[in-house]
Amino acid sequence: MPRLFSDTTHGINSSRPSAMKSAGFLLLACLLSGASSIASAQVMRCIDSKTHEVTYTNGQCISGETATQVQAAQSPAEIAQERADAAKALERSKTQMARDDAQRRQREEQERKEQAALARANANPENSHACRQARERYNSILVESDPDLSTWGERSTVAQNQMEMSCLGAAAYQQLQQARALQPNAINRPQWGYTRPLPLRPIPQPPAKIVNCNVFRCYDNRGGVHPIP
Repeated sequence: MPRLFSDTTHGINSSRPSAMKSAGFLLLACLLSGASSIASAQVMRCIDSKTHEVTYTNGQCISGETATQVQAAQSPAEIAQERADAAKALERSKTQMARDDAQRRQREEQERKEQAALARANANPENSHACRQARERYNSILVESDPDLSTWGERSTVAQNQMEMSCLGAAAYQQLQQARALQPNAINRPQWGYTRPLPLRPIPQPPAKIVNCNVFRCYDNRGGVHPIP
């Protein structure tokens, strides 16, 4: 029978590290757990009595060698079970690889969508720093508590135009201006960032005049009630 591999030593007490011996045991481990054609047969360890060379075979040792059975021959049932276990392990490995691949593709798709959304957001002028500044400037003019009416109209119009230019972009702003030109009498409310109109200022009224009194109270020309002076 053919020898699987050999390992030569020089006496039992030899301290020389043997790469061949390590490789031999590694190969033996592979043979014991590897191909079923070899693992199904017995494995014998043979030691030459003169040279102390160690060999392994799936047959019988040569006459004069010390023989030790490393692995007994497997029965047909054991071989079948081993093959079934190997097939199950291979199937589990394939399933895990497919699951890992699906998760990887899912992560890559999610990252692609997030990057695309970020690119769209960065490309949108509404999200720009200039738009935020122009909107804040316009809103601050709208909520002035005591605006100068001689300049408020011009300042609010300039701020509105700047806000629309910054938040809509040059092309959309130009289209907006063209649409407004076709409707000169329309109220040009801001197209972006508009919060609330300027609060109406009350029209000053002349003071009320008392027009009638009785023994209890007096009444003015607006229907107000006053105590007797």
